[in-house]
Amino acid sequence: MELYGNTLVKPNTNSYLIKKSAQLIDIITDETARQHCLPIVQLDALKYKERDTIETIFKYWKNNNGFNITTMWDKRVRNYLGTRYDHRNNVFDWDLHMTLHYIDRGNRITNREYTYWRDTGVAYTFLETDCTEPNYTFALVLLKDGDKITAMDYFGDIINGPFPSFGLDCEDDDMLKMGNMQPLKRSVDLTERNLTRMFYEIENQKPYKHKGKTDNLGVIITELPNVKIQNVQTPSPQVKVMSEHYSSIDVSDVEIHFIPRTAMTDYPTFDRYKHFFDIMYCGHMYFEKMNFNITSMIKDGGVVLMETRKFIVNYKQKQHDEFKQKLIDLMKNCKCVSSTEDIDVIKNAVIKFNKQY
Repeated sequence: MELYGNTLVKPNTNSYLIKKSAQLIDIITDETARQHCLPIVQLDALKYKERDTIETIFKYWKNNNGFNITTMWDKRVRNYLGTRYDHRNNVFDWDLHMTLHYIDRGNRITNREYTYWRDTGVAYTFLETDCTEPNYTFALVLLKDGDKITAMDYFGDIINGPFPSFGLDCEDDDMLKMGNMQPLKRSVDLTERNLTRMFYEIENQKPYKHKGKTDNLGVIITELPNVKIQNVQTPSPQVKVMSEHYSSIDVSDVEIHFIPRTAMTDYPTFDRYKHFFDIMYCGHMYFEKMNFNITSMIKDGGVVLMETRKFIVNYKQKQHDEFKQKLIDLMKNCKCVSSTEDIDVIKNAVIKFNKQY
């Protein structure tokens, strides 16, 4: 959770990242290691240059050469808010109550956790320890100078937050209880329970059943740590890391194929990919790249899932309407029809379309 949503992580989480990075380097460079440790991931389609780029990223995570994410985060927030920076807590509170809370189940996100994330970039907080180490997976624009790799900046999300991904709903009713019109569990706690359920079911291939107090994965926390986030730029002490080689969970009916960056333009021209895929998912950031050539790779009657911009905080009604019209026009040109007559891009996070025969 910390690596997914926090600018700063706990020291033991950073140690975990270093160990996993060493293992990932072996997987990307050694075919024998890949087949043993991660057989479901296929890298055949990647070019050598692309593999080298991925290896460079893993080396940066492993080496921990310093990443001043706190300064980069604050700079992004200052540039975005401008003169409103000195009153930023009021801005954060407005965005939460006037936008996110109007989204279905958006009120699961508490004021404290959202405001704290907007101010510091730390979304997931726990009672055990403070988050003090930079999250190297957030680094972008890596520059390589010999053996030294440095990060130039952070260009990720500073407005919406990671909470909607797994923290708005839960199968367990006890996690959704309210008290004094406020959720008794944070979005963070819902995320922890949902991820635990997912990992358990993947590993054990059976439904997860919460056992009650003896297996309580959610904790009622109404206060966030009152810790002043300081600049983190000191490289971590360099230690020799031994790569761990062990087999992954057996999911023999699944394969994940990494494809080259040119696949969006090249693959539609290959005969073997014509009417090849059963389902295709398109994130909203790639919406403008979708076209008829790409959807031609989907089987007749196949499914196209288009992500909307439902969870973008600073998106206005007019922008949602424009996005909806563009989506309708695009899918019409791609010969795809919606399974529902009314396409609601504000209510639905994903719109389902079917490729026409």
